Amino acid sequence: DIVILYTSDIHCGVDQGFGFVGLQQIRDSLEKKGFTTILVDNGDAIQGEVMGTVTNGAAMIELMNAMKYDIAIPGNHEFDYSTERFLELAKQADFPYISCNFNKEGELVFPPYIIKEAAGKRIAFVGVTTPVTVTASTPKYFQDKDGNYVYDFKQDVTGEELYEAVQKAVDDARAEGVDYVYVMGHIGMEESTSPWTYVDVISHTNGIDVFLDGHSHDTEQVIMKNKDGEDVVRTACGTKMQAIGYSMTS
Repeated sequence: DIVILYTSDIHCGVDQGFGFVGLQQIRDSLEKKGFTTILVDNGDAIQGEVMGTVTNGAAMIELMNAMKYDIAIPGNHEFDYSTERFLELAKQADFPYISCNFNKEGELVFPPYIIKEAAGKRIAFVGVTTPVTVTASTPKYFQDKDGNYVYDFKQDVTGEELYEAVQKAVDDARAEGVDYVYVMGHIGMEESTSPWTYVDVISHTNGIDVFLDGHSHDTEQVIMKNKDGEDVVRTACGTKMQAIGYSMTS
């Protein structure tokens, strides 16, 4: 059996809630029982507490490296120290960042998905970053010196560009012969972010098995229909380590 552990919206709160100590104990316990574990983060990890501020995010990357994270996605607050700074930090990470909708001049900055092989299964993880990032962080961080946007997150007002980006990543991963597709989303459920909520994305796509979500700091566990009427599990784990998310598969 495989246990996918996920964190979200840590905001440098590594000593709050379960904390990183609790997370490590849980992972060690599962592996001693014979489970294969995969640890992922759904964004907004490097900003929030003093530790992040005084190191411009570097302390969190060092801790996440020590925790042996397998994959992460950028949330909107990953860019609070500037886009250039976040890209520097991403290079320091021992784990890959993924996002199917974070672009520079029309080209993806990170891979849209990554496939992990575990316990004889091939699991695809697709990353999605909320399109509100361009305004929820500092707009000038996504512009050139003349004020033109060079970075984007597929933030068209209909939502169609985002849905198409997610669907393409899911389809491409499926074409590689995976057993499961997990979306790692920093999307959330806030009505003010429509048409880019998790409900919008799931209801306009197919091929997703589980949607690991963040951004809105909620802990709602939902089963909803995709555009083909098939069930998709959406799960979230709050903020600052108040909970550790998990999904089990075999």
